[in-house]
Amino acid sequence: MTSDRNRLSFNKILARSVKEGVTNALGRNVAATMFDQLYEHYDLTLENIPYRLDIFFSILEDAFGYKISRVMSRVIARKLYAQLSLEFIEKPEKGLLEYIDEAKKKLANL
Repeated sequence: MTSDRNRLSFNKILARSVKEGVTNALGRNVAATMFDQLYEHYDLTLENIPYRLDIFFSILEDAFGYKISRVMSRVIARKLYAQLSLEFIEKPEKGLLEYIDEAKKKLANL
């Protein structure tokens, strides 16, 4: 039960980090429009992004290109690590999924 609760908490923090990171990167109005479009076209809500990260990142790459999606990934990861009280070390070769996997491993070792 505890691992389910921890996973839910992690996913809530991740969803909040995605929202804050995208909003910081794009601005409030553009971010709100993007999240509306994610729901309308992909049935992807902020709450279910943690369960469909591969799709979310793929949409970011399609919409903004590789370089900008990587920048947004780092912004989101920075937010996530800060909310989890983890040290964030930027690595240009890492994408959002790798940062999230790394955060999970760091939490498991605490």
